[in-house]
Amino acid sequence: MSSGKITTPGGKGDARRAAIVRATRDICAERGFSKVTISDIANRAHMTRSLFYHYFSDKDEVADAVLDDVVDGILTRMEQWDASRKPGDIDGALNDFVDLTRRLIVDESPFSNRLVQDGNAALYIRFLDRVTDRIADLLQRTTVQDFEARHDLPIVCVRETFMLLVSGMISLIRSHPDISNATVKKLIVQTLHLNDYVRLD
Repeated sequence: MSSGKITTPGGKGDARRAAIVRATRDICAERGFSKVTISDIANRAHMTRSLFYHYFSDKDEVADAVLDDVVDGILTRMEQWDASRKPGDIDGALNDFVDLTRRLIVDESPFSNRLVQDGNAALYIRFLDRVTDRIADLLQRTTVQDFEARHDLPIVCVRETFMLLVSGMISLIRSHPDISNATVKKLIVQTLHLNDYVRLD
């Protein structure tokens, strides 16, 4: 749900909105979202409650903005991975992707763990859905197109396959943090039918 408030790009409104999102995210990491009040957020962002309501209509709306903020950070790192990979080096790209995914899960786990511990399972599921959808979209627009330009695409239902793969990887690595990168890579290769294109140890 959007408040319909319009701010000038790069202006004071954007800075204040960003301050609200950062304050909410920090408080959530400390004590969970269910315990956060509008007053808490406004105080942490050094503004009045009425100014808060100029940018967000309620706590749920700022929660969505926090989720987007976390997901944007994850997508930025995924985009950097895509930009730095060597086209045609499927093996190297897969190794780097698995390593990056593990690091992203570790980096965001304090946030998602707090959501789960605080009883905000619905918010955590919204976060997982959002990050899965956006990573699948990124891969479909970039890496998959690059692969398809050089090889036959060995999978069908591309977007759905990547959504399943990404959500499964997140769940697997979170619930089994000791699983090796080599095993995760083998699962990706098996799922995407990439046996002819990569080296498995």
